[in-house]
Amino acid sequence: MAFSRTMKVSLAAIGLVAMIGGATALAQDGPGGFGRHGHGGRMGAMADFRQLGLSDDQKSQIRAAMSAHRDEFKALFDRERTARQAQQAAVEQVPMNEQQVRAAATEVASVEADMAVLRARVHEQVYSVLTPDQQTQLKALKDQRAALRAQRRAQWQQQKSQSTPPPAAPQQ
Repeated sequence: MAFSRTMKVSLAAIGLVAMIGGATALAQDGPGGFGRHGHGGRMGAMADFRQLGLSDDQKSQIRAAMSAHRDEFKALFDRERTARQAQQAAVEQVPMNEQQVRAAATEVASVEADMAVLRARVHEQVYSVLTPDQQTQLKALKDQRAALRAQRRAQWQQQKSQSTPPPAAPQQ
C-alpha cells in the first residue's frame, strides 16, 4: 500500500516537473514543444496553450512565471523525497513506533500542502497572463479533456467487465 501511494505521488511529481518544463519550452516556442508530438496526460494542458494563440509577450510572461518558481519546486521535491523516505523508514521500523509514523506522515502532508500552494500560485500567475477570451477557451479545452478521459474510463470499465468470466455454476 505504501509503495503504491509513493509511486502515485512520485508520478504526480514527475508530471508536474514535465508540465513546468513543458510550459517553459512552450513559452520559448523552441524545440520540444508539446503541441505537435501528442504527449498525453498532464502534457495535454501544454498542447492547450498552443491552441490559445499566445502573443510573444504572453509567452515571455509565462516563461518568467515558471522560471521564478523553479528553485522552489526543486526544494519542495527534495523535501518531499526526504519526508517520504523518513515515512517509509518509520513504517518499516520494528517494533512499531506510532508517534514516529504519525510525525513522518504529518511531514509528508505538510510538504504536499506546500506543493499544492505553490502549484496554485504558479497557476494563478500563468492564468492571469491570459485574456478573458483565452481563459474561457482554456476552460473549454480542459472540459473537453476531462470528458474524453471519462469516456475512455467508461470504455475501459466496459471492456474489463466483458473480459471477466462469469462465476462458475455450483456443481451438484
